[in-house]
Amino acid sequence: MPSPGIVTRVTRARRSLEKLRWIASRPYEEYMSDEDIRVLAERYLHILLEAILDLAAFIAARRGIARGPTYRDVVEAVISAGLVPQELKELARSIPGMRNILVHGYAEIRHDILYETLRSELEALGRLLLVLWEEAERLDP
Repeated sequence: MPSPGIVTRVTRARRSLEKLRWIASRPYEEYMSDEDIRVLAERYLHILLEAILDLAAFIAARRGIARGPTYRDVVEAVISAGLVPQELKELARSIPGMRNILVHGYAEIRHDILYETLRSELEALGRLLLVLWEEAERLDP
């Protein structure tokens, strides 16, 4: 079993994924008119993205395939190792940028785009989390 820190992050990510599903089910008008829902969407998505990146970093380190210190490097390493299904590769490549916008660009977050991302990419993010989690478990049973 991966380290307790990784397990905790994935557990939080799974809870965040459920909360994001609820938020994505809200009508657009409700989402845009409720600041609390928008702030929760930002935070839950941040938690989910960080967990995906942490899993990728764990896998890259365990396999000795890390290509550099950045999140982009880690994502490219797990993609190059064939660990990310073809249909999730572009989404995986976008995660470091999404994470950076949430963490550093808080004044510039476009909630119309964030809402659409939740509606269109949430299940794929959940699949990517699962794929990486299964690989992490194989590496550290």
